[in-house]
Amino acid sequence: MALAIDAVSSTSGNGAGPFSWSHTCSGSDRVLFVGISHYDSSDTVSGVTYNSVAMTAVPSGATNNGQFYVSLWYLIAPATGSNTVSVSMTGSVFDIGMAAISFTGSHQTTPYGTAVTATGSSTTPSVVASSASDEIVLDTLTIVHSGTLSVGADQTSRWNTNTTNAFIKMAGSTEPGVASTTMSWSNSTSQDWAIVAVPVKPTATGVTLRQLCLTGVGT
Repeated sequence: MALAIDAVSSTSGNGAGPFSWSHTCSGSDRVLFVGISHYDSSDTVSGVTYNSVAMTAVPSGATNNGQFYVSLWYLIAPATGSNTVSVSMTGSVFDIGMAAISFTGSHQTTPYGTAVTATGSSTTPSVVASSASDEIVLDTLTIVHSGTLSVGADQTSRWNTNTTNAFIKMAGSTEPGVASTTMSWSNSTSQDWAIVAVPVKPTATGVTLRQLCLTGVGT
């Protein structure tokens, strides 16, 4: 079963939270990711749940550029159907945007590769992820609100909008994996940004009889 996008949902807000919205998962060999963009002086994400089940922060999948934060969380085999995503913070935030994206045909033990992050102040946010041709690279971007934001070549924009108070933009995209996959955006004005990307892995491929014969197993 090939790796594929299942569904995308998003919301935004401000204040103390928790912040909740509905996301529907379907299909088999599922994995759910939640990308979070927020603007605050010091508060961070304290927890994320789906259907009241705790999600886990992607290792090395968070960074900040001063007050502009971005992070990725995941859950293997999330419940099917429409369920609630809930994001809790350590305190009240100026602005926050959150998006959920579910995949089918994903690896059920190691659903992602190595996460990478970058920060900067420019018109061209980008980060480079190591991946493979059967993977899909997912990115999440936080950028100051001013300007028109466009997704890079070969990427598919999955969310791109101002958050509730319009202090920041939240954006995310996917791109078919190659050995070195550049996830990039173009903004019409130079702004502070923070980005994270991670390759999503497909289901494990079973060992075929031919492979066993070639290795001499069973002979």
